[in-house]
Amino acid sequence: MFTCKQVSNALDRDDYENLSPLRRFFLKFHVKICVFCGKYNKQVMESQDMCRCYKQQEDSLHALRPPMPDNKKEALKNLLSEAQK
Repeated sequence: MFTCKQVSNALDRDDYENLSPLRRFFLKFHVKICVFCGKYNKQVMESQDMCRCYKQQEDSLHALRPPMPDNKKEALKNLLSEAQK
């Protein structure tokens, strides 16, 4: 069984899907039963799931998106440089 600190460190260092199946099981088990860190770490795991899903969708949709015209790129660069001043 993991401690709260070990669970938080594991989630902070790595995506929990990259852990071994046994470690992933105990990590999920701890998050389900822990009254101290469960809610926070459950949100961390959901956030990792959303990021993973977004990345997969982004990769698959990249080829379908039309490229941005050069004049719009320049206008966006100008806006960003003005906002930084």
